[in-house]
Amino acid sequence: MEIRVSSLRAQVGEEAESAARQVPSIIGCRKRGVARRREARHRVRASLNARLAGCKKGMVLTVITSNVVSSVFASRECGLLLGDAREVLRTLAEDSVDCTVTSPPYYSGRRHVGDTVVEIGSEKTVEEYVEALASVGKELYRVTRPTGSYWLNLDDKCERKEWLGIPWRVAFAMREIGWKIRSEVIWHKPTHVRNAAKDRLTPAHELLFYFVKSKDAYYDMDAIRRPSSPPIWGKNGVVKTRRGSVPTDVWTLQIEDSTTPENPYAAFPEALVELPIRATCPRGGTVLDPFVGSGTTAVVALRLGRKAIGIDASADCLEFTKKRILEVRGQPATPRQTPFNHAVRVSHGRMR
Repeated sequence: MEIRVSSLRAQVGEEAESAARQVPSIIGCRKRGVARRREARHRVRASLNARLAGCKKGMVLTVITSNVVSSVFASRECGLLLGDAREVLRTLAEDSVDCTVTSPPYYSGRRHVGDTVVEIGSEKTVEEYVEALASVGKELYRVTRPTGSYWLNLDDKCERKEWLGIPWRVAFAMREIGWKIRSEVIWHKPTHVRNAAKDRLTPAHELLFYFVKSKDAYYDMDAIRRPSSPPIWGKNGVVKTRRGSVPTDVWTLQIEDSTTPENPYAAFPEALVELPIRATCPRGGTVLDPFVGSGTTAVVALRLGRKAIGIDASADCLEFTKKRILEVRGQPATPRQTPFNHAVRVSHGRMR
């Protein structure tokens, strides 16, 4: 995967005009000069448009140099970009991503990422928070292929003894952009933070929305089926293998409310990321996480034989992600075969 510090779109217009200005306005006659300038513009535009088309077909990222975009790590399989997701996403090529899996910062769940960075999650009102995530969703819609998908994990917040309904507010905002809600997954956490409230039930789940751009979105059901029962012998000695069952939309994934010195950042459960990638991103495709945090989405994508793009406003998070990626490189691209809808133990912190 190559990250270019230029924008071919901007070059199309600028270089065409530059080439035209180099053609004398009067060469023999005025009409001939106009014709030659028009021909020069056409040649340059055709050349640069061909290069831009090549970028799209080859899944090459086009990154504009600016104060809000900085490449922390780049290889053929992975790219890590530092900056506000809303700004960085504008620099990516259209129709270049197969699948996005992400968990943005919680509302009012602040991280210190620098004095000059206003990170999503620090908004004063829930309406501003929803609007901020909608702006990210709009750019994700642009960079996602027509057959692509968007998986969004969100948690709710209770204020003044009332749930704000954040997940579904965001989901409806995504519908206004054009995303279609294909599934709503309930992530059940059997080991959860105890609730100190005396007048409401203890929350033990989060939501994971699965959005698509079209009804023909890529989906490999066989890649996520539960293990089937043992093969059986049929007639004439033919072995019959039963197809596994399809996972439900309730995933039970056990968590641990602790972090380790080696990983001071909250970890996105690998089991929660693996199914979306296996089901909705073809092998060799590109997985994006605009809030990559500790890098779990990128690590799982690379392990499963996909390319990965990670964006984060925290340089420290990206350095930690880079370390994890360097550790996983060279390992065989094989799935963990985690049985979904069964409890597993994963590391989990207080904030994304």
